[in-house]
Amino acid sequence: MNKEPTEKLIKTIMQHVSLLPEMQEQLLSHIFIKRIHKDHYLSLHEKDHFFLYSGILKKENQQTGDIAHFMLEGDFGIFPSDQSNSSFVSIEPCVLFAIRAGDLDNLLSQYKQLISPYRDLIFEWATQRQKRIELLLLPAADRKAALLDRLGSSYNRIQNKDLANYLHMNVSYFSQLPL
Repeated sequence: MNKEPTEKLIKTIMQHVSLLPEMQEQLLSHIFIKRIHKDHYLSLHEKDHFFLYSGILKKENQQTGDIAHFMLEGDFGIFPSDQSNSSFVSIEPCVLFAIRAGDLDNLLSQYKQLISPYRDLIFEWATQRQKRIELLLLPAADRKAALLDRLGSSYNRIQNKDLANYLHMNVSYFSQLPL
């Protein structure tokens, strides 16, 4: 496995919990790399977890076309259930690490000290989704400003039509709002 991406993953995890070398080895033996071309769908199993190493994904409702979330480099995600109408679509070529839900469960049962940081990760994941709900309650200009602040320079890599869709705005209105 490529050393640079795995080092970034381990460094990101170690911001939340220290990993003994044997834990790192166990984790790395269960993860796999997925590469996704631009405008392609991410294909994983229900409840698999992933870490976006590079690129941008959007979570899109396949029935309505509504965008529910953007994921940037360094974000963690959980693949939706089979009953969900949502899919992850790459906005640009992406590289990510994935781990099967069952393998993650086994690692958590083997290394109990990972349970608390894992709960924190899930809480942060849920908090990000809650922030979108709060974002949509703001006036249009404030919504755009808050989103651009969250995305930083990455907003230049996302089409205005997708940004406007995420904020529930008409793209021409979105484009007229100041940066």
